[in-house]
Amino acid sequence: MFSAHHQAYDTQFSHPVKGPNSNNIMQISQFHTAVEPGEALPGRQRKMRRRKAPVFRRPPPSDWLRTLEVLSKQWRWSALFAISVIAVVTAVTFAMKPVYESEGRLQIDPPGSEVFSLDASGVGLIDSEYIATEAQKLQFDDLALATIRALNLEKNPEFKSKVRGPVAGVHSSNEESPSEIAALRIFKSRLSVRREPSSRLVGVSFAANDPGLSANVVNELMKLMVERSNDSRGQAISESAMWLSRQLDDIKERMEKSSHELTSYGEKMGIADVDPNSNTYAEKMGDLNKQLVMAQADRIQLESFLRPGADPDSLPQVRDNPVVQALTQKLSDAESHLAQSRVIYGPNHLEDRKLQTQVVELRNQIEEQRTAIVSELKANYRAARARENLLSGEVKGATSDLSTLAQYNTLKRQAQADRELYNSLYAKTKEAGISAASKPSNVHIVSQARALDRPTRPNRMLNILAGSFIGVISGVALAFVKARLQDRIHTADELRDWTGLSSVTVVPEISSSRKEIPLLGKNLKLERNSVEEFSGPDCFLLQRPNSPEAEAVQALRTMLFSSCAEDPPKVILITSPLPGEGKTTLANNLAVALTKHGKTCLVDADLRMPSVGDSFKLATRIGLEHYLQGTATLEQVMAPSSQVRNLTVIPAAAPAEQANYLLTGIPIRTLIGRLRERFDFVVIDTPPILPYADGLGLSTLVDGVVLVGRAGQTPRGAITRSVELLDVMKSAPILTVVLNAADSHHGYGSYSY
Repeated sequence: MFSAHHQAYDTQFSHPVKGPNSNNIMQISQFHTAVEPGEALPGRQRKMRRRKAPVFRRPPPSDWLRTLEVLSKQWRWSALFAISVIAVVTAVTFAMKPVYESEGRLQIDPPGSEVFSLDASGVGLIDSEYIATEAQKLQFDDLALATIRALNLEKNPEFKSKVRGPVAGVHSSNEESPSEIAALRIFKSRLSVRREPSSRLVGVSFAANDPGLSANVVNELMKLMVERSNDSRGQAISESAMWLSRQLDDIKERMEKSSHELTSYGEKMGIADVDPNSNTYAEKMGDLNKQLVMAQADRIQLESFLRPGADPDSLPQVRDNPVVQALTQKLSDAESHLAQSRVIYGPNHLEDRKLQTQVVELRNQIEEQRTAIVSELKANYRAARARENLLSGEVKGATSDLSTLAQYNTLKRQAQADRELYNSLYAKTKEAGISAASKPSNVHIVSQARALDRPTRPNRMLNILAGSFIGVISGVALAFVKARLQDRIHTADELRDWTGLSSVTVVPEISSSRKEIPLLGKNLKLERNSVEEFSGPDCFLLQRPNSPEAEAVQALRTMLFSSCAEDPPKVILITSPLPGEGKTTLANNLAVALTKHGKTCLVDADLRMPSVGDSFKLATRIGLEHYLQGTATLEQVMAPSSQVRNLTVIPAAAPAEQANYLLTGIPIRTLIGRLRERFDFVVIDTPPILPYADGLGLSTLVDGVVLVGRAGQTPRGAITRSVELLDVMKSAPILTVVLNAADSHHGYGSYSY
């Protein structure tokens, strides 16, 4: 029997398991396959007696099939919601009054762009800033009131308001009537001024229920804007022209005076202006300075050629001299022939002597040419130096008259400034007169507003299409939200359907408002007022033994015994699919409940996030991980509970590295065997089995597994996947599936005296 089972066990793990933690599962399977058969035989036989037929689920469908499945299930809600949205949008659209929004355009040019302009307004503003400023004037209250009065809008039914008293955002004075104030508020709310980017155009639009009224308001507003712009600019031009005419006479007199002083001083000093930018004196000084600079440059250059120790051959005059170059070439040829002659005839031959004489003569000629060139350079140097000294003397003599030239230039600049100022003011005065006569304006109406033949809004077809689109999308989203909310285990029936297991235990939700005084049994050693001091919030069986959740744990204990009365499970593993589902709380309270039937050991095998020690307020630095690592004995890690008789706790001191390795090795098997001998019951708390494979490895070493799920939190797929993984691992039988924190609205935990 064992051989057949062991062969099936190996065959099951010969195929890779797809899904989370498949590598960890394969490592665990290989470890257990290598264990001696004699060690696992008793526990294996116990499991074989209680094992149920494995439950296999079909693989999950694709995303498209899941989408169609969700829509097929929730199509009524989606259709109802979509129809409601479309109906509301359609009703609101048809209930809205048609609004006509005519638009006209103004062109606002920067100041100075007219044919005749003083460029007086808008100084310091760039083009975009000026246009934005002028566009804001269209929304001023005075311009809006002028439009209202021109069109008698205060009597129009569209501009009558039921609001009494001062209107927010509108500044009133004694000149406006209450009807005008109300019309002004409505006018400003319907007016829209839009500046078109990268252009000088400003769009003006007004919304009204009457298309003719909308166009008339826009045209009147633009006309008043142009008129006010013309009036303000004309007034500014007139004031500027009057001021310029007064200043022009004074400036003319000052210009004539400065010109006379300049002419008299020039005649006295003998300075004549060849052109407005120069004079004879300045030209003479400039010519002397130019000649002096050239003489200095010649002298410095010649001096560099004649520096002491300079090689005459390095002088460019010697190098570039054609006579020297020709003699050097002949010398090179003669030396070459001399060298060949010595090789052929020897040093004392007549031909050799002839060539030697020719070489000496050529060298003397070259030396004579070099000497002549150097002598010429020295003569040029002396001439350049003498010229430099002469020019320097003339420049020094001329600099004494610089004060005269400075005074003349000062008078000249003053006369030029007065003349330019007079000419500028004279041109401005003439331009002001022309501008005042022509009445120019930089604000123009480009296009008049026209009465629209169809309303601007609402666009009923577009609104209905948009409402239909939003309704359909919202309906689909509602279907997925509703399906998402329903993708959780809520009731015991759902848990039974999705796991395929008939044994389901319900633990109601723990209410934080319960104030029940603990009624301690005989197996508890502490008094009532000391229970909460020595136990944490995860031990409600000690604090509230008569609460619905405590009764549920007692029922779980009874069910475990009644499931196999002749051989009840001795080593029980508590696990859950995902974190936060209450497995540690259930393990703590189940261990306390089992102490009434015998010695019980609670093992915290959750080396990822240990918490059993904190639940029983155990301050220890030695835990299960130290025993598995071989650094502590079993007696050192066992901590007898001071609260509950027959209860011993083996806590985990801190999260351990390589937790999966520690929980799948020989030491953990040895520990479980020793605990079987010492205790009547052993409860093992493990990490969640979906993110970690630790609990899957331990599930093959125990007598039974209790799988915990949380109502409203555990996904259906998670609980199903957990059952499949346990079955693939050939784990101990699942004794029961616990629905933790069940809602009292479903009938759980509502019974009480």
